[in-house]
Amino acid sequence: MASKLSNISTIFSSLSFKLFIILFCTIILAFTVYGFFSARNQSQVLESQVKMSATRASDIIKRSLFTNMLLNERERTHENINYIGQEPGVEVVRIYNKRGEIKFSSQEDEIGTTVDMQAEACYACHAEDQPLQKLTMQEKARIYRKNQAYRVLGLINPIENEPECSNAVCHAHDPDQTILGVLDVQMSMRTLDQSVTTARNKAVSLAVFIGGISILLIAGVIYFSIYRPTRELQEGTRMVAEGNLDYRIDLDRSDELGKLARSFNHMSENLKEADDELRAWSKTLEKRVQEKTEELEDMHRGMVQVEKMASLGRLSATVAHELNNPLSGIVTYARVVMRKLGRLLPENDEKQAVMEELDLIRSESQRCGNIVKDLLIFARESSADFQQTQLHQVIERAVKLMNHHLELGDIRLEREFHLDDDLVVCDQDKLVQALVAIMMNAVEAMPEGGKLAVGTRSLPEKEDTHVQIKIADTGVGMSDDVLDKIFDPFYSTKNATKGVGLGLAVVYGIVQRHHGQIHVDSRVGKGTTFSIDLPREVQADEDRRTDNPEFSRGFTHER
Repeated sequence: MASKLSNISTIFSSLSFKLFIILFCTIILAFTVYGFFSARNQSQVLESQVKMSATRASDIIKRSLFTNMLLNERERTHENINYIGQEPGVEVVRIYNKRGEIKFSSQEDEIGTTVDMQAEACYACHAEDQPLQKLTMQEKARIYRKNQAYRVLGLINPIENEPECSNAVCHAHDPDQTILGVLDVQMSMRTLDQSVTTARNKAVSLAVFIGGISILLIAGVIYFSIYRPTRELQEGTRMVAEGNLDYRIDLDRSDELGKLARSFNHMSENLKEADDELRAWSKTLEKRVQEKTEELEDMHRGMVQVEKMASLGRLSATVAHELNNPLSGIVTYARVVMRKLGRLLPENDEKQAVMEELDLIRSESQRCGNIVKDLLIFARESSADFQQTQLHQVIERAVKLMNHHLELGDIRLEREFHLDDDLVVCDQDKLVQALVAIMMNAVEAMPEGGKLAVGTRSLPEKEDTHVQIKIADTGVGMSDDVLDKIFDPFYSTKNATKGVGLGLAVVYGIVQRHHGQIHVDSRVGKGTTFSIDLPREVQADEDRRTDNPEFSRGFTHER
């Protein structure tokens, strides 16, 4: 119900309905005014024609009675008046003298009576002090209502004193007397009024019919020419407002509405293009924001890693320098004591136990010395020796150092070199050290044997400026928790006798001094892949500082 009321309200408030109401009222007003003036004019024309006809009839009656009155044949005159009075439409025919005495009449009962000189029929002549001698046709005729029932046309025709009357023997009229009497003919206008009414009704019916047809035609023209196009434009505007930018208005017209529809379609096309561009730009922006966010996260991780390494490097250097001398002394004195006891003590079980204990002291001190050595390597900031060299030769050098470990571990080596131009600027010794450390971790991750793949390729997005080294194993892999910490100094998944967790931290330092990046992809039970991205050109005297933005992007890992 509410929807129907809303639709009705929409129709009533529409431009088409308002235009229809305006045209409807205009047509009704025009036909009303036309009908009014047309009926009035028609009535006036008919009345004028009736007056003219009545005037002629009055003249004919007067001429027909002239001979009878001239010969003073009163009976014949009376018969003629009675005969004329019986004609259809004739109310009464009478003759009265200038004093108003009725001498002849078609109504017997009024003969001999006197008419009222102030009556409507007599007023034309006796309105002035002196009666008029001559009357125009309009002044002769008077229309009035008889007993408020119907209209009557009264025609006054004066009877002049002509020479034949004044000179006749039977008359004693003075020649100076101009008017002898008046012929009063009254005719009913009932038939005329009925004809006028019938004609008016027909005219009104015709006007209503023509008006109705005109209104229907106008309504049809408004509906098809204005209402439907505007509804289509309104629907198109609503659809575009709701986001349907593919909507088009099919309005093939050459008028203003057609031009408006074409402009609307053009606007929709422009909005569609702009929306597509905005959506594409939004997606691009979202992607860029995501990339920048990931880059910032990598930078943050790198900065944290660098800060750890810098702090621990300084600590390691201090500890290493403090421990190196006493450990060296312990190792040296352990060997001296072993030599002296070997010469002085006799061979027995006790000597063997003492020698084993001294050897344990020496070996453990030696192991502590190796730890101190690793700390010094990690903490030492020696200048890099960057030279142009062939990358494949550097890798082969590292592989040669690992051949013995590969054979003992039953590990198959695969080379996948895809660089046509393998010239790079690097510190060969440091790069070999980093590659050996990674390969050693790979070998230890494959205790049951496996495959170690070493390869090179160009970076697709930096083909002319960077190269990539990949080292992939089929070992046990690493969990996400381990991946987050593998480059932290002193973090190790091995037991205490196999290392202190400085190998990959050293690798990280070497890569970052080469202005490169290292990526790790590992899955538990599916192996690990190290990817090292290196620039082809590196300035030999450029130091990698912790406040350098490129320095903080040295490490990323994938899970």
